[in-house]
Amino acid sequence: MKVRGIEHMTLGELVDQVKHGGRFVVFHWCVGLLVKTAQRPSAIRFVRPGERAGRGLLQTLGTLLTGWWAVPFGPSATIGCLKENLRGGRDITATVLRGLVRAEHMAIQNQHPSKSPATSHAA
Repeated sequence: MKVRGIEHMTLGELVDQVKHGGRFVVFHWCVGLLVKTAQRPSAIRFVRPGERAGRGLLQTLGTLLTGWWAVPFGPSATIGCLKENLRGGRDITATVLRGLVRAEHMAIQNQHPSKSPATSHAA
């Protein structure tokens, strides 16, 4: 899972930031494909406490231009994406933290203590 904005931070630092108001958000874009509507999320972004998430400018503009062109759900999906993006994106903090904790746990489990050093049997 790639998350923007958490480079060089430990899991403990992230949890502290979240306790003080930090959150993980994604923005969605919507494309109308005549009879089908495709919705895709942006990369996950970490928003530090006190910062604004923004409006997902790229996803919002893309949705405005291409989201309407599907029957019958293009307009409703477009409006939903625009509302979500303009409100600061979708908060997925709980999901991301669960994934990061699980990854940390797996990394700890996979660290095996080194076995005895290899020996050479030179004759």
